[in-house]
Amino acid sequence: MGANSSSISELPENEYLKKLSGAEPISENDPFWNQLLSFSFTTPTNSADLKLLEEATISVCKSLAGLWTVFTLGGVGSKPPPQLEQCSPLANQSLLLLLVLANLTDAPDTPNPYRQAIMSFKNTQGFTAYSSSNPHAFQINFNSLYTALCEQQKCDQATLLLYMLLHQNTNVRTYVLARTDIENLVLPILEILYHVEERNSHHVYMALIILLILTEDDGFNRSIHEVILKNINWYAERVLTEISLGSLLILVVIRTIQYNMTRTRDKYLHTNCLAALANMSAQFRSLHQYAAQRIISLFSLLSKKHNKVLEQATQSLRGSLGSNDSPLPDYVISFFSSRLEQAGAELSVERVLEIIKQGAVALPKDRLRKFPELKFKYVEEEQPEEFFIPYVWSLVYNSAVALYWNPHDIQLFTMDSG
Repeated sequence: MGANSSSISELPENEYLKKLSGAEPISENDPFWNQLLSFSFTTPTNSADLKLLEEATISVCKSLAGLWTVFTLGGVGSKPPPQLEQCSPLANQSLLLLLVLANLTDAPDTPNPYRQAIMSFKNTQGFTAYSSSNPHAFQINFNSLYTALCEQQKCDQATLLLYMLLHQNTNVRTYVLARTDIENLVLPILEILYHVEERNSHHVYMALIILLILTEDDGFNRSIHEVILKNINWYAERVLTEISLGSLLILVVIRTIQYNMTRTRDKYLHTNCLAALANMSAQFRSLHQYAAQRIISLFSLLSKKHNKVLEQATQSLRGSLGSNDSPLPDYVISFFSSRLEQAGAELSVERVLEIIKQGAVALPKDRLRKFPELKFKYVEEEQPEEFFIPYVWSLVYNSAVALYWNPHDIQLFTMDSG
């Protein structure tokens, strides 16, 4: 296409299009062809623009079959929407096609071969010979895949692919957890959760589940506290000049919990956030001061929310105990309170801490019971297709280039689900 430009609204009156679709023959040497190709227009990048193009060219298309394909695939000088700036339209279309195929339901006696391939492919690096009884197995460079996934997490479809790979392919999950630059993957996921107000609920769910899957691994929970980050510019509540990846993860998850408690009140989101925190809790190390403060604030908030329930449970427990017994929390509190009272008044913070440490050693262990380590594992719902199939097709509808469906005919998902 040349330098001359036409807007979509001018296309119905374009004299060259009229001549192209007219009944008069045009020789191959006619200057018309150069004149026609000297025009360009902005390529549609969303369903609204595609609808305008369809309406503008309907009369031409009736006269000339196939012109629609030329128009939707041609043109230069257009700027793609922000989500597509990071990848080519072909890559975007290919990813959407992969997601559609991988989420097809299984046949009665045959599993989805595309999903089987997603679940079983292996790394090209580190294997001298490759053989598999699985007819759908193949190999791919995991380093290139990892790099691409790290770079593309701003769009729903890349996050959904990452979820599928971590959840369904043990080879990919093992490789990701062994990376020494795990922050390159975790930081974009945290940004999704941090900007929860700007993301659709499906994208937030996928990002959170990815974190939950990662926190199932104790090695991950230890290593994130060893990764030190500098100047997290997108975190606006407080200037973070230096913080561990683990402390930042805690901050973002707690922020998501508090946002959910005051805004959306989504039980599913709440449960998964708390599960991720619980998985990490046994490995908390050298927390940033602000992260420690937010943990205490969250505990205080949750305690106030559930205080009445706790009071009722305590009263019931007291009623079931003998006169000389007391509930374990009361017993522990009274034990430390008596030691502090014996130490006298006007104690410094350092002295109080020392007394508590000494008391912890002297506390009778016969009344104590060690709680099992909290560990939660992500499990898909019994019929995951009820969530994923509409979600994938909503991504196709909202993100695919040069495809248009009449919104009034869509029944699989609501128009605000993408």
